[in-house]
Amino acid sequence: MKYFLTSSPIDDNSDGFYEVNGFREKFISSLGKKINMLFVASDPDNYPMSSSFAKDIASHLEKEGVEVASINVIDNRNKVKAASLFKKADLVVLAGGHVPTQNKFFSSFPLKMILSKYKGTLLGISAGTMNSGRYVYLMPEEEGETKSEECNRLEKGLGLTNLIIIPHYREQEEDYLDGINLYKDIVYPFFKERAVMCIPDGTYIYNDGNEEVICGECWSIIGGKREKISEVEEEVFVEKEDLL
Repeated sequence: MKYFLTSSPIDDNSDGFYEVNGFREKFISSLGKKINMLFVASDPDNYPMSSSFAKDIASHLEKEGVEVASINVIDNRNKVKAASLFKKADLVVLAGGHVPTQNKFFSSFPLKMILSKYKGTLLGISAGTMNSGRYVYLMPEEEGETKSEECNRLEKGLGLTNLIIIPHYREQEEDYLDGINLYKDIVYPFFKERAVMCIPDGTYIYNDGNEEVICGECWSIIGGKREKISEVEEEVFVEKEDLL
């Protein structure tokens, strides 16, 4: 399996796939001219949202000359058929959305085992990227969640990568929720011994089936400190034992 773990594959400024860090070229070249796409929901009960999001990704692929022959969505209606749907898929998309909700959905059927046998291309988007990790940081993101026991903790994920990832990162760290600074008051104190990789839009984690690479800007937070480990257009090889 090849995978691309992104904050978002779409650049809002161009309404096309990100060109920076070689994403568009690498991603499109990993696909055939005609594909079957499988979209795995973030909210398994919000059928209209999942369908709309899946069609939007397919539309962007069509603009790139990739014919999307079929679109299937896995949610609570058909998760028991997931294994057979994966066998037909050339591209699997793990949706963005609410991380804890998606984490519970992913663990409600044998997705991890099914993915271990998948040979195509996988695209992770935001929450889908976070839930791709061996461990997932349930970062507070909605009002009241800074005080919720459901958040600010680690949960088991799909195990595609050993990296713990926070997407949509901004260097200024000016994200506030419930009146507090998410990074200074929540993230920094939490990651005392483990490292979390913070990636801005346009950066992605790429695995060609053999090696895992951070493509673009990335910051590591551990022990109350932040370190920039890569720059725009730079690629850094991930050594699993070093970044846990």
